[in-house]
Amino acid sequence: MFFAIMIGFQVGIAANIQNQPHQEMQYMHMKTCLPIEEHSRQILTPFAFNALQNELIVSMQYAALEMSNGSYLVRHFRKIDDEQIHCSCKEFESSGILCRHALRVFIDKNYFQLPDKYFLSRWRRECSLMFYDDHSVLQKDDAWFQEYQSLTETLFTESSITKERSDYIRKELTKKLTRLLNEVREMPESDGAPMDFTLKPTD
Repeated sequence: MFFAIMIGFQVGIAANIQNQPHQEMQYMHMKTCLPIEEHSRQILTPFAFNALQNELIVSMQYAALEMSNGSYLVRHFRKIDDEQIHCSCKEFESSGILCRHALRVFIDKNYFQLPDKYFLSRWRRECSLMFYDDHSVLQKDDAWFQEYQSLTETLFTESSITKERSDYIRKELTKKLTRLLNEVREMPESDGAPMDFTLKPTD
């Protein structure tokens, strides 16, 4: 009986050790889309992975230039020019958010900060969008805003757990938002109660 208990105890320990890496990985969230991060997550302990992850994130702020002898010159700098970027997809003109094509150009040109003019006021965190008509004023603390914010936060939290979830949400959300936006644009611009949209800084 004693040996049976010991064998069962050893089997339990072995099963726990085998499950431990999987349980730890659930709390080791990806912060980039780089394959080396995913590979490291499968090998390193949480402490070591977190340290490597921080270095990986900071490495994005450096530019590497290959020298003639095969070595690399790594520099950290900020480059803000007054260049104008125009893309044929017209995404920035339509939504006010830079498209992937423009962002690719900024990345290739070693930009570590986007020019301020590409952060439109309506999308800045220090501005709150206020809607008001003849009868009411809708501010940031209204129920509709809180409900929307809660929904988006929950969606982001759940989708950031794994890369598979993130890829799925990104694909499905893009399709559904595009369809929804097209339907909204087909609606009448006025329903008899025109609303004035203004941007006001938060207190």
